[in-house]
Amino acid sequence: MRVIYKAALAVFKDKKMLQVRTNKESDVFYTLGGKIEEGESDLECLKREVKEEIDCEIEESSIKFLSEFEDVAHGKDALLNVRMYQGKLIGDPKASSEIVEIGWFDTNSDQKNLSEIAKRTIFPWLKKHGYIN
Repeated sequence: MRVIYKAALAVFKDKKMLQVRTNKESDVFYTLGGKIEEGESDLECLKREVKEEIDCEIEESSIKFLSEFEDVAHGKDALLNVRMYQGKLIGDPKASSEIVEIGWFDTNSDQKNLSEIAKRTIFPWLKKHGYIN
């Protein structure tokens, strides 16, 4: 099975994590970030994706590696490997041309809005470590 490699930025507010919805036809939100391009570092990927998705910069001194997650990619016949970092945004997040909507989620949020990897792997880990409710 092929593996998709993604760098993700976890932004927290009030014990919830920022998620983005990319498709008008779907209720599913995803972690902020995206596929790592060839020759690109995780940080370069995060800076590019955060700018593209929510038109913000990242406060580089705030970036901290959290964990690496791997599970089935939502709606794809592939595995998704996510290297997740925590960081603070410079600016107010707003949906860009790639993004339909942004939202704040925790383990109490409607499960239909979460990707498989978020439901089964990422959110339980974040709750266990005190980042989200």
